[in-house]
Amino acid sequence: MKAILAAVFAVLIGLAFSTATFAQATPATPATPASPEMKKDNGKKGEKKEMKKEKKAKKAKKDEKKEEKK
Repeated sequence: MKAILAAVFAVLIGLAFSTATFAQATPATPATPASPEMKKDNGKKGEKKEMKKEKKAKKAKKDEKKEEKK
């Protein structure tokens, strides 16, 4: 009887530790598929480039005006 109880107890302890390590592991695949909301950033990249170009153009104009004043 003691041997059976010891075996059941050992199995329960083993299951407790094995589930804890499996729960800590990172999943190999994402849990949810990519949503369309994540693809909104693609349009913003082009806008950022355009904004940078505009800033450079404004800065160039300011530099030209400063040189003309000298």
